[in-house]
Formats: sequence, structure tokens, C-alpha cells
Amino acid sequence: MSAPEAPRPEPHRFVVLDSWRGLAALGVALHHIGGTAPFLNTALHAQLFSAVDFFFVLSGFVIAASYGERLAHGFPLARFAVLRIGRIWPLHAAMVLVYLGLELGLLLHGGWGATGREPFSGPRDPVALLPTLLLLQTWFWPDRDLWNVQSWSVSVEIALYCGAALLWRGLGARAYWAAPILAAAALAALSLNWGLPTQQLRGVAGFGLGMACWPLWQRLQACPVAAVPATAAEGAVVALVILALMTAQPLVLLDPLFALALLVFAGEHGLLSRLLLTAPARWLGTLSYALYMVHGLVFGRAFDVLAYVQARLGAHWVSSHLGGGDLLMLPALPAALVVTGMLALALMVSWLAWRFVEWPARALSRRLAARIGST
Repeated sequence: MSAPEAPRPEPHRFVVLDSWRGLAALGVALHHIGGTAPFLNTALHAQLFSAVDFFFVLSGFVIAASYGERLAHGFPLARFAVLRIGRIWPLHAAMVLVYLGLELGLLLHGGWGATGREPFSGPRDPVALLPTLLLLQTWFWPDRDLWNVQSWSVSVEIALYCGAALLWRGLGARAYWAAPILAAAALAALSLNWGLPTQQLRGVAGFGLGMACWPLWQRLQACPVAAVPATAAEGAVVALVILALMTAQPLVLLDPLFALALLVFAGEHGLLSRLLLTAPARWLGTLSYALYMVHGLVFGRAFDVLAYVQARLGAHWVSSHLGGGDLLMLPALPAALVVTGMLALALMVSWLAWRFVEWPARALSRRLAARIGST
């Protein structure tokens, strides 16, 4: 029988960091729209995939804030597992099933036009279907994107939850010393190209730094910060992150910058934080996970529709291929309009996914978790 959980107040909600998560999800989505227009070929656009590493840093911090102390003092591991699985798995499973339906439709109709892409091929490998559904794909096929391809990070994330929970249970507060050591080792392995799977190393590096930020932030929050220096710090760290992305800096520099940005914005003292506390920014933060999970499906189908229409009009708007590699071939202004429309459509679908899958599943997991260790 586990020790009784120590009573504690509800964890603080870092609303500004939620908003940053939403902006990062939007950045990942924009990165996945390729094209010939100049704004789709900037150095910054090419590096927006690194927002996933910010997710890992932020996740380590938030999990530490919400569960670190409780897990160290006997919070039931089963309850933690139910809460985290209920948070991320149902929407992932729904997306995999949607892709399964599309592949079955492709199979029944004998392929799709002249694309040459066979059903259940490429990322939709049938052998990987069950492991992907169970979020094991990154461990069976490292550095290969399968089915709902962006869920590779979710596969890494759920393993990080397990590892962190065991660290807190076994080491208590000393887990905060182990986390940065593991992060440094992962960053070293990435920098020195030791041939280890990069996706897992990215996860360990970011999550470990995020965990290490929590006790540091607890000390920093006791120091009063005025709005003017806080605003200056926020502007400076954003400029540094953008500069690092534009110059394609390695993760050994990016991850510490993400950790610094997290510490600066967690206090919510500056002008940029005020902007990120507004309703639109908060709404984007609420939809961040759904946007991350659905945008690939939405963009792929949008390119399919554009390809279908252009074939009948004799136009050349897009280069579209089943399974990825889609490109907008439009000039800057019409491309910007199409990109804006695709992002807006992705946000609408994200709201539906959040409203009818993510939020109900999360509420159910909370009810189930409340029954564990309560007697």
C-alpha cells in the first residue's frame, strides 16, 4: 500500500506558458506548409520544427510543478498514469483511426488517381499500426514517422512521464539533480553524434531541463520584479530565440534558451505576458495539443482538394502527393491567403477535436483517477 498523499494546494496554472504552447503548435503547423513563396523559404520557417523541443522543456516544467512533490510523497503511480494517458492518448488514437479509415477508402477505390501511392504504404505501414496506436512506434522504429506522423513526440512524451515518475518515487527531491545530468548527457550525445535515436534524446534533453527549471523558478518567484525590467527581459529572450532559430543553432544552445524563456515568462510580469493573457492567446493555448495532432491531416486533405480542382482547371497551384511532400506553387500574396485559410481550417478542426475528443476524455480520466488510492 502506498503512503498517503501529502495535502497540498492546487498546482499553479501558468497561463502565459499555455499561450506559448499554442504559438509553438502554430509554428510547427506553419513549418509543415511548404511552398515556393519567399515567406515559406526563410531560415526561420525552416527551423520552426524546433518548437517541438520547446514542448519537451515546457512539459518537464509543468509535470514537475503539478506532480513532482506529490509523486515524491506517495501520489499513486496508477493515478498519475491514468491522468497522463487520458490527457494525450485518446486524441492520438482518434487520429490513427481516421488515417486507418482513409487508407481503407484508398484500398477500396484501388488507389487515388495517378499519384502512384499504394494504400498502407510509406508512413501508413500496417505492421506499425498497433504499436503506433499504443504509442510504442518511436521505440520499435526510432526516428521514423508513422501514421499520424507528429505523434512521435507523444510516444516519447509518455515514456518521459513514466521515467520522471519513477525518478521522483525513487529519489525524491534528488530527482531534480538527476534531471539536468540526464539532459546534459542527451545533449552531448546529440552534439557528438553518437548514433543514438535522436527523437528520444531530444525528449530527454528538453524534459530534463524543464524539470530542473522548477526548483529554480520556485526560488526566483520570491524576488519581486517590476513591469519594465520584466518587459525588457521578455523582449530580449524572444529576440535571442528568434536569432538562434534563424541561424540554425544546435539543440545544445536552443534547449537552454527555451528553458531561459520559460523562466522569464513563468512570472507573467511583462508587457508580452499581458498580451499572452488575452482571450485569443489563451484560446490558442487551449487548442495547442489538438492543433498539433490534427494539422497534418487537415493540410494533407486541403492539398488534395487543391490538386483535384487545379487538375480540372488546368492550373498549377500545388504539387501534391499522397503521404506528404506537398508544396504550394503560388506567388507570395495568393500563397499567404491559402496558408491563412489552411491555418484557420486547422484551428476549426482543432476546436472540434478538443471539444468532442480531448476534453471529454480528459474529464473521464479525472473521474477514473479519483477512484485510485482514495480508500
